[in-house]
Amino acid sequence: MSNMQGQQIAEPEPAGKPAPVLRILHRGPRYVVRHLHCDDRPWAVVCFEYWKPEPTLEGEFSAEGFFRHRGLNAFGIMAAENDWFQDDEILQVLAAIRAATPGFRLIGYGGSMGGFAAINFAQDLNLASLAVVIPQFSLDASKAPYEQRWRQEASRIVFRHDKIDSIPQLRNGWIVFDPWCVDGQHAADIQRYHALGEVRVHLGGHAQMLMLQQADMYTQMLLDMLEETFDPVAFRRGWRVARRRSAAYWLGLAQALLRRGRCAAALRALAAARALPHPEPAWIDLTEAEALACAGQVPAARKLAARWVDDAGFGAVARGVLEKMPVAARPLWRRVAGRVRRMVVP
Repeated sequence: MSNMQGQQIAEPEPAGKPAPVLRILHRGPRYVVRHLHCDDRPWAVVCFEYWKPEPTLEGEFSAEGFFRHRGLNAFGIMAAENDWFQDDEILQVLAAIRAATPGFRLIGYGGSMGGFAAINFAQDLNLASLAVVIPQFSLDASKAPYEQRWRQEASRIVFRHDKIDSIPQLRNGWIVFDPWCVDGQHAADIQRYHALGEVRVHLGGHAQMLMLQQADMYTQMLLDMLEETFDPVAFRRGWRVARRRSAAYWLGLAQALLRRGRCAAALRALAAARALPHPEPAWIDLTEAEALACAGQVPAARKLAARWVDDAGFGAVARGVLEKMPVAARPLWRRVAGRVRRMVVP
């Protein structure tokens, strides 16, 4: 599935509570740390930014509204580039957070690139626990040769601070991932060195946040993890019921069925996805195009995929889908007529 991340939803300030105080703890050419102070408890979340198509040091960090609305102290670490926080400036960032939090209980949080960073710098920040979603073990090809999704970024990174495989074992916290995609291999490699609790959510691919949000499961799961009260048994029980509310779940199921050659079943799953709200219809259209081609309906498949050929975000994917399709067979009468002409024309 795509690199879809969770959507940011603007939420009103809760009534009857003092307004949170925001200050810039660190600002450099590569990173900014925004400190959201909501109360005087010696407790805070350290949130590392996830990969963004247009990273910026301006504005709010990705989960700032979430923490502000719930009155949770947080440090948000933003990056000027998707560099997996490998520039030496990160040492200043970590030192600034440590200086601002003596005696604090810090919980690390992040998704994808941010999840990698929360694990990677857990020792530097003395994190008490972790809540990480679809993290990478590494982007370094010498450590994770199976990772091909961010090759362009990886080619520009000097991995000076890539150390998940060398820090002391982490035992407290949770890692959320889909074991049926490449993120499962990353999780397995992380767990070779650490012993985090695992939350395996199948069929989400790299869209775990989105899928869980659509099923109204992400917020409570995250709050429970941050408060260190997460119950995996209760979560699994709720997920079995809630997943049907997620278009991303049905899309993931369709893609899994398609890999097994079950074209008709994949089309039924896609119909269920279309019946639900979904933010990226391109993935449903392109998956349906593959399913139609699998079912022998090549002209219809080509027409559906062609909708996205000129799209900035999905054009390359659409072209790849079209390239894999067989050429539509000519009608039988045309094939017979061609053979007759070749027989009678010298």
